[in-house]
Amino acid sequence: MKGFHYVYILVSETDDELHYSGITRDLKSRLIGHNRGKCSHTSKHGPLEN
Repeated sequence: MKGFHYVYILVSETDDELHYSGITRDLKSRLIGHNRGKCSHTSKHGPLEN
């Protein structure tokens, strides 16, 4: 579907009080990127789950 986006919320596996929300077209790749430290906002709080 053209123009389709996902809105997501990630939760830190080490601290369930930490949440991060975002938007993407490729949810699987974005989660992998977060868990590999490619996002400065979440790199210190991983691993993350959706």
